[in-house]
Amino acid sequence: MHPQFQMLNVRFFLRAYVYTGSIGAFRYRFAHEDTATIHAAVYTKLCFEKAQDVIVRDFPWTEEGVASLRQWLQERYEAFSAEGHL
Repeated sequence: MHPQFQMLNVRFFLRAYVYTGSIGAFRYRFAHEDTATIHAAVYTKLCFEKAQDVIVRDFPWTEEGVASLRQWLQERYEAFSAEGHL
């Protein structure tokens, strides 16, 4: 698993309501309005608002939900790499 995904835990999402990051051209965004759901998105090259390839998924803000989020990010990162986006 990529080191940037390994550091994600339940407390990480208390840092901000919206958090963005990237690994090369692979970009990700997390947002939440409350402490129940984390809205995660992955995309490439452009900002979230302009990107045409945004994939969004919601995860429960629990230990299990964050573990699923980490796995989903890793899978999407590997898919973007395999498709030649990076």
